Amino acid sequence: MSRIVVKNLPKQIGQDELKKHFSLKGNITDVRLIYKNGEFRRYAFIGFEGEGDASATCDHFHNTFIKQARLTVEMCHDFSSEERPKSWAEKKKKHKEKKFEESQLKEANGNNNIETEAKKEGKKKKERKKDKDSLKENLLGQYKNDPSFSDFLKANKKGAKEEESAAVLAEQNSSESEEEEEEEKEDKVAQKKDVSDHDYLKSLMKTLPKDKDHIEGKKPPKKKEKKEFYTVVIRATEMCKTKQGKSQTFSKKAVKDFLKPLKFKSLRIPKHARMVAYVGFETEKEMKQSLQKDKSFLNGVRVHIVKYGKSPDNSDTSSQGINKPWAAKEEALKQAESVAESGKLFVRNLWFSVTEDLLQELFQKYGEVIDITLPICKHTRRAKGFATVTFMFPEHAVKAMTELDGSNFKGRVLHILPAIEPKIEEKRNENLSFKEKKAQEKKATAGSWHNWNTLFMGSSAVVDIMAERYNRSKQEILDSEGKQSVAVNLALGETQVVDEMKRFLEENGVSLEAFSTPGVQRSKTVFLVKNLPAKTTSKELVELFGKFGELGRVVLPPTGVTGIVEFLDSGEAKKAFRNLAYSRFKSLPLYLEWAPIQVFKTDFVAKSEETKETDKNIEDDETTKKEEPSSDSHPSPETDTTVYVKNLNFSTTEDLLKQHFEKIGVVSSVLIAKRRGASQGYGFVQFLRKADAKKALREMNESTLEDHKLQIKLSEKTLVTSLKSARRMHDAGKQTSSKIMVKNIPFQATAKEVRQLFATFGELKSVRLPQKPESNEHRGFGFVDYVSRQDAKKAFEAVGLSTHLYSRRLVLEWAKEEETVEELRKRTAEHFLGGGPKKKTKVQMDSKKNEDSDND
Repeated sequence: MSRIVVKNLPKQIGQDELKKHFSLKGNITDVRLIYKNGEFRRYAFIGFEGEGDASATCDHFHNTFIKQARLTVEMCHDFSSEERPKSWAEKKKKHKEKKFEESQLKEANGNNNIETEAKKEGKKKKERKKDKDSLKENLLGQYKNDPSFSDFLKANKKGAKEEESAAVLAEQNSSESEEEEEEEKEDKVAQKKDVSDHDYLKSLMKTLPKDKDHIEGKKPPKKKEKKEFYTVVIRATEMCKTKQGKSQTFSKKAVKDFLKPLKFKSLRIPKHARMVAYVGFETEKEMKQSLQKDKSFLNGVRVHIVKYGKSPDNSDTSSQGINKPWAAKEEALKQAESVAESGKLFVRNLWFSVTEDLLQELFQKYGEVIDITLPICKHTRRAKGFATVTFMFPEHAVKAMTELDGSNFKGRVLHILPAIEPKIEEKRNENLSFKEKKAQEKKATAGSWHNWNTLFMGSSAVVDIMAERYNRSKQEILDSEGKQSVAVNLALGETQVVDEMKRFLEENGVSLEAFSTPGVQRSKTVFLVKNLPAKTTSKELVELFGKFGELGRVVLPPTGVTGIVEFLDSGEAKKAFRNLAYSRFKSLPLYLEWAPIQVFKTDFVAKSEETKETDKNIEDDETTKKEEPSSDSHPSPETDTTVYVKNLNFSTTEDLLKQHFEKIGVVSSVLIAKRRGASQGYGFVQFLRKADAKKALREMNESTLEDHKLQIKLSEKTLVTSLKSARRMHDAGKQTSSKIMVKNIPFQATAKEVRQLFATFGELKSVRLPQKPESNEHRGFGFVDYVSRQDAKKAFEAVGLSTHLYSRRLVLEWAKEEETVEELRKRTAEHFLGGGPKKKTKVQMDSKKNEDSDND
């Protein structure tokens, strides 16, 4: 717990003074002084960033003085902790529960125990009475025969007055009984006489009191019903400064003169509110005319007139003119999905210096977190104190909410609520055109990297760059009557621009190798901006993206076709990505792609520091280029390099497992078996070298990771990093000859155009496009053979980056020297289908049976 409570504080102390006094031992994240009915209760809560700071502060300031008040400093407890001191309400409730349990136990024991207790109490009462009587006799024994004392006792005896009152009551009862007897006698006499029933009842009638309310035929008066009027409220923005104006601001005469020539039916001015008046009109028309005088001046003061209350026509419904935002929020809360359905949490009362990484570390203990949104203040560049956390599985969100709500985090008490999904008002699909539907689908899948082509370049931008570079018009470049076809010209122009862009990005500290790494983790703050019009400037990009937050680096080549934008905050970067993906910029849609984590070779620094370190960065880049080997920077792992790891902790992540085995050697990939997002307790680790795998078997077996002893065995499994809805990373292989295999060739392209495209990089030996059987069309791939290996390598590096022919990207692979079409088919099938089964079934055929069948 990183939160303390400070008691016995002086009354005259402020929040800033208290924070300054206790900030000696650590960074304070929260100070809360407790008030009740506006009066300070002389204690406060202080939160620290770390638990060590809180305990050190508690030890240092306990029993110290501040303004002649001796302080009591104690550590706080979580709400769910059993050591937490109970409040008076909780103690009272517990006492009531204890009493109720005791009564239930007594009832369960039966009535026998109650009877025995009653008998015991009766015996005790009798014994007490005997003791009192014996005590009286002992005290009054000497005055027993004294006649004066006996008269005194009679006069002061408690029962004397009772006897007198009883005698009086007896006399009254006797008189009443005599009257009843007389009445009975009269009744008997009346029965004996010949009297009619009407006369007899008349004699028994008693006269009613003379009261106006009981006169026959008169109904009780009805209450006067108040007539409802169309009412308006007149409010003044300020009081007049003069004394005379102050008392006459809302006098009846002033309001009457203000509303002339309108006539009102009621006027009410509250006694203690001279700046408010309620005026009622008989018709709605007069009320609307009075509303036109809104923002006019009454006795030199501007007044506002608004409609008030219920109208007479719609008395049952509430006033429609009054805006009720709280009602809309209540309805939204009622209609919102529960956490068990949405899996999204709203976390508030966060520390203002909290980061997404800290929240990720806190919440990922309960399950896989998809997204964290932490709003940042534009002025202070710090968190606003709240965030939203989305889990992949809703049950993990429920668990996190139950355990973390009310807990301590960085010295503050977290308050977690269900998050409300923002309402997205979309057009109905019935009214959308095909183009609009496709645009919606593209925007929805903008964050999925299977759509991304790193070095994509629009054909229109390529034409603009070529026209400006060679001082020609677009018509001349797109002329189909030239020596080369238009498709070849565009492909060569794109290849040249891409090559220049690649060199520029590498010179400015961008690592293009990060884009070609399979399964690389993507950054949350840096993304590529593609399909820009030619000659776009970095200033325009800053104006476009700077609306969403503070930018770091903006790298844009001179051609202005593809750039890299870096944000300082991930939340602002996500907002910009959501709003600008596939949006229009100078008549072209923007294509955005999240860049890899290590896209920049150096971290972002301020401009003042960056100018000092530019020389160092250049030297470091040059040394890294010298140290880079000529072979592939990411070699493929050797055979038999995968290790099976058992008895893993269910909370162990792949990063932790990788760090644990990196002590032995370079780890190629790590995979933990999961089912429905939960770890199964085992996984696989693949090394680059076979020797490292054998070393891991010897040294890492029964090693401890997160309090679990690992069991390691050699595995035949080869790990392949596969992502959902992601394209396969292309493996071009190693150069073994001067022959290149070209895939994804458009069917309308000819062998002549392929030859023209590749002839610019060196002398060709042959160009072959295999054709379909019984057709003149080729099969979509071909072979280009150069005279020298150097020319083949130069063509492979230039065209293999991002060259498009007839809007289709050409995919290059190194071909074997004597690879036939059948071998190519087999290798392609193994690439896409994963090869045949490992275990082949053996079929033994009897030679005799075969011969018999042949003879038949």
